Amino acid sequence: MHRAIIPAPRGHLVYWHLMSLSESLATVVSAPSPDSLWTLRGDLLESGLSPDAPVLRMIGSFRDYLDAIQTGVSSRDYSHLASKLDISAISGVILERLAEAGGSSELAMGILSGALSEGLMVLATRQHVRAWEGELEAVHRRTAWMAYDELWRWSSQEKPELSNTQRRALIDTLMDPAVSSNSSGLVKAVLIGRLFQLMIAAQVARELSGAITDGSM
Repeated sequence: MHRAIIPAPRGHLVYWHLMSLSESLATVVSAPSPDSLWTLRGDLLESGLSPDAPVLRMIGSFRDYLDAIQTGVSSRDYSHLASKLDISAISGVILERLAEAGGSSELAMGILSGALSEGLMVLATRQHVRAWEGELEAVHRRTAWMAYDELWRWSSQEKPELSNTQRRALIDTLMDPAVSSNSSGLVKAVLIGRLFQLMIAAQVARELSGAITDGSM
């Protein structure tokens, strides 16, 4: 007797695929580096993701940013930044909820605002090494410009019900520390880094969900 194969719910399939990428994705949300982003890109393409997928553009922008910072500061200063970009404490919850049907649209902006704001005020009140100022300012400005565009596109997917005026107000509030002259370079790097980490995690879930729905994965 042949047993019928019952298709797993889409949310379970998305979660399974996310877990199959767990090592590379977990590294990106706990200790991001140009090398870990290179690995994640390869894993996503190997899993069947389209080379034209928007998340690959995000990964490329984040990799370029971290590469510029890693080149511009000492290994000690970069390690300090990496410790501030460890959001692994909430990454498991993020992946489970994003895998749920409709989870990303309901959860995305709330998690984004909370994870970006957490700790930034503490960082802003402390004195930081000069390595984060000067030449890296141009890198922060250039990447903040790209991040704004990515956040606009991403939030348009996750929160299509927002008007353009509401969307701009939300994104301006989130991005303000990244462009403010009152923010230290480390605050800017932490905010931009966390922004990319969370958008990448959410977009990976969306891309996998779409691929499963259309049968390409």
